[in-house]
Amino acid sequence: MKKRASLLIICFWLLAGTAPAQLKAIPSNVNRAFISKYPAAANVSWLNDSGCYAARFYNRGEPCTVRFNAKGEWLDETQKLSFGNLRNSVRNAYSQSKFASWRAREVNAIREKDKEVEYRILILNNNQEKRYIYIDSKGQIKREVMTL
Repeated sequence: MKKRASLLIICFWLLAGTAPAQLKAIPSNVNRAFISKYPAAANVSWLNDSGCYAARFYNRGEPCTVRFNAKGEWLDETQKLSFGNLRNSVRNAYSQSKFASWRAREVNAIREKDKEVEYRILILNNNQEKRYIYIDSKGQIKREVMTL
């Protein structure tokens, strides 16, 4: 029992010590750009993703991930949404598609630099087959991708 308690304290100490080191690895221009674009972000954690810097956080209560390049330029954002918060055109496109009988499991709004917002919906049928469908903000299904 004493070993277990000591091990937990050491793990906590190591994890607490790595959080500031992780933040030091984020360039100040990236951090400034993030704070400027997402001033109300909560519970932010950073990852260094192949030369890009990804922040995971809560934006207006919803999980969100954004990426910046090393210069601090915003690249993209993926924000989880509830189905009810989708634009009417996107909800209508889904409900009138060949996938209307499938269940929507997860909805994300994907914003990329210099591109229109795209909505990705993870859907399941009764056989637990999964697909992603991508719908633009005008309500056009752009593509579907089968998942494993």
